[in-house]
Amino acid sequence: MPDILAPQTVLLGNLPTAGRLALTRLLLQLGLRVTSISEKPAELITQIRRLRPAFLIAGELQLRGIEVVSRHVVLPVLLYCESQPLPGMLREAGRWGVFDFILADAPVADWTRAILRKVQVTVPRLAVPLRQVRSAAAVPGVPGGVVVIGGSTGSPAAVEQLVRALPATLACTVLVAVHLPASFHGSFVKRLARATSLPVMAAGAGTPLVPGHILVAPGGRNLVVSKALHTPWQCWQTDFSMEASLSGDEPSIDILMRSVAHTVGSNVLGVVLTGMGRDGALGAQAIRQHGGTVLVQDEASSVVFSMPKSVIEAGAANAVLPLVELPAAIVLYAGKFRRVVAGARPASLSVPSSRWLIEL
Repeated sequence: MPDILAPQTVLLGNLPTAGRLALTRLLLQLGLRVTSISEKPAELITQIRRLRPAFLIAGELQLRGIEVVSRHVVLPVLLYCESQPLPGMLREAGRWGVFDFILADAPVADWTRAILRKVQVTVPRLAVPLRQVRSAAAVPGVPGGVVVIGGSTGSPAAVEQLVRALPATLACTVLVAVHLPASFHGSFVKRLARATSLPVMAAGAGTPLVPGHILVAPGGRNLVVSKALHTPWQCWQTDFSMEASLSGDEPSIDILMRSVAHTVGSNVLGVVLTGMGRDGALGAQAIRQHGGTVLVQDEASSVVFSMPKSVIEAGAANAVLPLVELPAAIVLYAGKFRRVVAGARPASLSVPSSRWLIEL
């Protein structure tokens, strides 16, 4: 006989990143636990029996798996749809536990009210009163700004030293792009994860930019940042670009910095570390043109000064700092991100301990 499930946890299926992020924030406000599901029906059945969730939010492409699961457990399902589903499909899916649907691209206020109303169907006694839940537009979690760190020769060790000194309270997303072969990417991510308390993960197609997270660009591919689609509010995600790097290096720091500047605007801080070549100079200029700030590592602490020097020669460096002073400078500027008016040039960054501050 199928299990009857107690309302405690909400399971999230394979949804678009923006939708997953938004739903997670909203459900957490309601005092619910949120857990991702296994893609394999047999493992999902075991997961449901173990967690005894209140309901599952799943995408339309997961309906076949939901049909299989429904033969073994009773679980209400809320369908996440990109467009209005056909009545016949809903009637058929109702046999498998689908009790309602939500539209991905509904207006923010309507989307929030719909989620709250439909959650109450399966969780009538919420831990948090609905009046205390903010609308989706006010839900925190989209980073106030983005820090882009790029480098080449000598940079793996420099990045490790830098992130080790970043505080756990950092409220922006940090993107790291270092010229490394693809085969070294996994070990580099693990190396950074051991060095910091901040979450570190590999960036991929559709990876959301989350405050306080460090995303590492893979080798052999060019990473960009774009606005997430199918969401009623603005948030950002990483994607891959087919654009060729002028320097021939991948991941291209120029391409990544340009995309971040174009997408995010003035709340961007670029950091160019030790490395050979000129990758990063054009990206740094793009950041400055959009009102952001650029820091570069000084010659004394660099293994190879070519990349920082190219940014200085292009007139795009706000400050030239020793490696040991860069973490404090990042924290200082990141703390000002939300106070920067879009399109305006930020105030000059003042780092009292630096002997190399450049006022532009």
